[in-house]
Amino acid sequence: MSNAYHEEIIRLLMRCGREGMRISDISRHVYNMHAELFYDSPTYDSIHQLLRIYLWRQSNMRRTPFMHVSHGVYALKRDMAIQLDLNFSRATDEEYTHQIEVQKKKEIKDQRQLLLFEN
Repeated sequence: MSNAYHEEIIRLLMRCGREGMRISDISRHVYNMHAELFYDSPTYDSIHQLLRIYLWRQSNMRRTPFMHVSHGVYALKRDMAIQLDLNFSRATDEEYTHQIEVQKKKEIKDQRQLLLFEN
């Protein structure tokens, strides 16, 4: 199941940390991001219902980044990994070699999975 507001939800919940955010606040933020004055925008109620159902279904699935914290509050799972969108058209060879050199200097001794939030 996909949702048009999935990326916005991820960004909001990343800022909130492990305590999460109420569904009404998530809906309000998403509505404010997409509301336009001169065009037919979705209503707050339609966005709220859509996000409420989407997050409830997603939090009940095993392979999802969302978890249900308490009544009406959702957060990101601790072990969620963020996929980076890389734009190779803007990177030059010098930037790439510099990034490789910096990465080599930062040797990772612990090969375990990195967590999004600390304990």
